[in-house]
Amino acid sequence: MTRTLTLIGLLLSATALAGCNKAAEDEKVTPTAAIKTATVQLANAGEQVTLYGGAEPRAGGEAAVAVPVEASVDRILAPNGTHVTAGTVIATLLPSAASRLDLAKAHNDSATAAATYTRAQRLRADGLMSDADVETARAAAHTAALTQASLSERAGHLVLRAPITGSVQAITARSGDLLPAGTMVARVVAAGKLRARFGIDPALARRATPGMPISISLANGDAMVTTQVTSVDKVVDPTTRQAALIAQLPDGHGASPGEAMKASVNIGGGAAQPVIPYAALLDDGGQNYVFVIEKGVAHRRNVTAGTAQGESVSVPAGLKPGEHVAISGGTALEDGMKVSEGGAPVGDSK
Repeated sequence: MTRTLTLIGLLLSATALAGCNKAAEDEKVTPTAAIKTATVQLANAGEQVTLYGGAEPRAGGEAAVAVPVEASVDRILAPNGTHVTAGTVIATLLPSAASRLDLAKAHNDSATAAATYTRAQRLRADGLMSDADVETARAAAHTAALTQASLSERAGHLVLRAPITGSVQAITARSGDLLPAGTMVARVVAAGKLRARFGIDPALARRATPGMPISISLANGDAMVTTQVTSVDKVVDPTTRQAALIAQLPDGHGASPGEAMKASVNIGGGAAQPVIPYAALLDDGGQNYVFVIEKGVAHRRNVTAGTAQGESVSVPAGLKPGEHVAISGGTALEDGMKVSEGGAPVGDSK
């Protein structure tokens, strides 16, 4: 009798142990992970575009220094890159032979016209000339005097001075060069008063708007600043076949006029795409993937990552709007693992 009871006890213990092992094995095979999820949304993801261009003076941020009459360059006193204040002498000139001849002729024409007008007045007083003829002589004398005064004034401005404070740019003339009237000798660019102009595909320009955030740097990546697009020039340049996107640079940015620059801007208005929190995106040797949650089970799915926008990223391929993806706890998940959020299964399919 005692032996029988002992045998029954052993059988019961073995059964209980087997049950415990079975429960432990089941728990090991199908663990439940606590996660947080987000729903895949559909949104206009836009397009992140890299642009190339250069720094240029703002409107009103530069002034040209030009030759008033035909003259030869005597001396360049402020070469390219020189910082000048308003009134600083940039160059001195010598009037050309033609300019001296023009001035002498203007003096002679003015004297002759004045004498003709005086004679016309005497003849009118003697009744030998009409009022109309006298008025014609007066007008001719007045015009000749204005021409003389203009040439004399321009010939007297053969010392070229900086009209504003800034940096001297674009001097190409050298001592001895003969320059026609109106030729620009130099530009003075106001310090720090620059903007950046970038070429952009006309199709993208039609989607760009003033006020869009834009990140700008020098061509080597230095001096990065984030500012806003101030204007979009949609007229296509016949040489580059591109429109232009323009943004003001902060005063004192450090760029020089003409210096190469690059920018990054998100152009909106693209086709709607699935968008997920960036935290949901995982990487396996360059392959992006997420864990899609369906009926409380995590399924690994490879996806194609698109444009990042703050804490979100577009997914052009691999997901559908309305699906649930894990946004925390994903690094500990395995394909087929049971999951819960707040103690309840998530991701019921519809």
